[in-house]
Amino acid sequence: MLTGKGRSILYLLIALAMLIYALPRLDLNAPWDWSSVFGMLWLGFALVIIAAHVNVILLTEERRKELARIKRAKANLWERRLVERASATKKVRG
Repeated sequence: MLTGKGRSILYLLIALAMLIYALPRLDLNAPWDWSSVFGMLWLGFALVIIAAHVNVILLTEERRKELARIKRAKANLWERRLVERASATKKVRG
C-alpha cells in the first residue's frame, strides 16, 4: 500500500486526470444558471485538491514535524480549556 508522498502523487495524478476529463464537459461560459455554478464550484474544489496534494509533495520533513508539533500543542490547549470549563461548571453547581 502506498504511504506518504507516493499516495499524494497518485491522488494528484487522479485529480489532474479528472480535471482534464471534465474540463471540456463543464459549461463555464453559460450565463449564471445551475450548470455554470456547478461547473465553477467543481473546478474550484478540484483546484483546492490539486493544491493540497502539491503542498504535501513539496513539504519538507522538518516542516512536517513542526506542523505536527503545532497540532499537538493546539490539541493540548483545547483539552486544557475543556477540563477547566468542566471543573468550573462542577464548582458552580456544587
